Amino acid sequence: MKNLLSLKPYLLRYKMKFLTGFVFIVLTNFFAIIGPKYIGIAIDTMNRPFKIGTVAAAVGFYVLYAILSGFFLFLVRQKIIVTSRLIEYDLKNDYYRHLQKLSRTFYNKTTTGELISRGTNDLNAIREFLGPGIMYSCNTFFRLLFALIAMIALSPKLTFFALLPAPVLSYSVYIIGSNMQKRTKSIQESYAAITNLVQENLSGIRIVKSYIREPFEIRRFEDLNRDYYGKNLSLAKLEALFYAFLTALTAFSLLPVVWVGGLSVIDGSMTIGGIAQFIVYVSMLTWPIVSIGWVTSIIQRASSAQVRLNEIFNTKPDITADEGISPTFKTLQGALSFRDVSFHYPGQENHPVLRHISLDIASGSKVAIVGATGSGKTTLVNLIPRLYDPVAGSVLLDGIDTRFLPLDTLREQIGFVPQVNFLFSDTIENNINWGSRNDDLNEVIEASRIAMLHDDIIDFPDGFKTMLGEKGINLSGGQKQRACISRAIAWKPGLLVLDDALSAVDTGTEARIFEALLQKLPETTIILISHRISTVKNCDRIIVLKDGAIAESGTHEELLKQQRLYAELYNQQLLEEEILSFS
Repeated sequence: MKNLLSLKPYLLRYKMKFLTGFVFIVLTNFFAIIGPKYIGIAIDTMNRPFKIGTVAAAVGFYVLYAILSGFFLFLVRQKIIVTSRLIEYDLKNDYYRHLQKLSRTFYNKTTTGELISRGTNDLNAIREFLGPGIMYSCNTFFRLLFALIAMIALSPKLTFFALLPAPVLSYSVYIIGSNMQKRTKSIQESYAAITNLVQENLSGIRIVKSYIREPFEIRRFEDLNRDYYGKNLSLAKLEALFYAFLTALTAFSLLPVVWVGGLSVIDGSMTIGGIAQFIVYVSMLTWPIVSIGWVTSIIQRASSAQVRLNEIFNTKPDITADEGISPTFKTLQGALSFRDVSFHYPGQENHPVLRHISLDIASGSKVAIVGATGSGKTTLVNLIPRLYDPVAGSVLLDGIDTRFLPLDTLREQIGFVPQVNFLFSDTIENNINWGSRNDDLNEVIEASRIAMLHDDIIDFPDGFKTMLGEKGINLSGGQKQRACISRAIAWKPGLLVLDDALSAVDTGTEARIFEALLQKLPETTIILISHRISTVKNCDRIIVLKDGAIAESGTHEELLKQQRLYAELYNQQLLEEEILSFS
C-alpha cells in the first residue's frame, strides 16, 4: 500500500474534485441510511388500525430518500471516476515524457514489450484504484459507519451479534490480500513477457517467415499464454473463494440477529418494524463487505503495478547537462575535439572500446573514419551527441565540453544518421520534414535531391504524399537510407554525422551523394563512416581506427604512401572490384 503514496501529487492536483466526490459519498450514504427508518414505520403502522395515507406517506419518504441516494451516487461517479481518467491521462503523459528523457543505456537493457506493458496494463490497474478503488473504499467506510450508528441506536445488543464475524473478516482480508499481491505481480510480469514476444514477432515477421519458424513462435506464444492463463485462473479462484466466504459470512450474521431479534419482539423490547429496519441495515452491509474483497484485489493490483512503474520513474537519465556551468550557442560552427577519450560499455570495464583518442576536426571540414568491424567507429561518433559519455577524457564542440551544454542545445545542432535506419508509418514528406525546422516543402524537396532520392519519390504514384508502411517497409534498403539522410539534411545541422549511412546504395550513387553534400553543404562539418575507400578518399582527412585507437591519420594520398593499414584496405577493395569485373 505504501507504494501508492507516490500518487500523492496527482491526488493533490485534483483534490477539490475528490473532496467534492467525498461529500457526495457522505450524502448518498446519509440518505440511504435514512430510508429504512420509514420501512419500520410503515410495518409498525400496519400492526394496528391505520389509514392508508399514513403508510403511503412512509413509503413515499422511503422512495424519496432512495432517489436522493441514487442521484448523489451518480454525482459521485461523475466526480471520482472522471477524475481517475484525468489522472490516468496525466500519468500516461508523464510516463511517456520520462521515457523520452532516458538514455540509450536504459533501452539497451529494457525490452519494448516490457515498457508497453507498464504503460498500458499497469497504468490501467492504477486507474482502477484511483477510480473504483477509492470510490468504493470511501463508500464502504461511510456505509459501515452510518449503518453501525443506526444499528446501535436501534439495539446495541443486536449490533453486537451482527458484528461477531468481524474479527474473522479482518484476518481473512489480511491473509488473502497478501496472497493476491504476489499473484498479481506474477501475472503482470507474464503479461509483459507476452507483450514483448508479440512485439518482437510482429516487427520481425519477415525473418520468421523466411526461416519458416511460425510453428516454433506459435509454441512459444502458447507456452507464455498458458502460463499467463494459469496464473490468472489461480488468482480468479482465490478471488472467487474470497467473495463466496465474505457473502456467506454476511448471511450467517443474520441468523443470530433474527433469533435474538425475535426474542426481543416477544419480550416487548423491540417492535416488528424495528427488527425489519435492523435487518435492512444488515442487508445493506452485504455489498460493502463483499466489495472489501474486490477493493482489496484492486489495491493489490495497483500496488504491484505502481512498484513496476516506480522502477521506470525512479530511473534517472545518465546523460545530463551540468546545469549552471555551461554557456550556450545559437549557431554551431562545427569545430570538434576529442581530448584523450576512452570508453567502455557498462559492465565491460576490462574491454575498452576506445583508448586514448585525441583528435581535432576543424569547422567545415569533411572527415572520414574507417577501420575494421569492431574498431570503435560507431562508438566514437555516438559520443558527439552524447548518446554515451566518455569514461575518461572529454569531447569539445566549438571549444565547449559537451557535458556542459544542455542536451537540447547540443543535439539540435547535429544531424545524425545511424547505421540502423528508422522511418515512421507516415508520408515520405512527413518523414523527411520530421527533421526540418521550418516545415517547408521546398526544403524537403531540396534535401531529397541532395540525397539522390528525389527522382525515386516522383516515380511513386503519390509522390511525396506516399504513405510508408511500418519502418518504411515499402522502400528498398537504399531508399530508406537516403530518406534518413534527407531528414538529417533538412535539419540544417552545423555538424552532420553519417554512420555507414550509405552501405545499401551502390558505389556510384554513394559517390554522387557525397559530392552533392560537399557542394550544397560547404560550411557544414561532415563526419563520414564508410567501408568504401572510393568515397572517403575525397575527404579532407581520413582517420583509421584499430582496436579502439587511432592507427593512422591523413589524406588519401598521405595514407597510401605510408603503406600500412589504410593502404592494405585500399588494395583489398581494388582486388575485390577487379574480381567482380571478371565475374
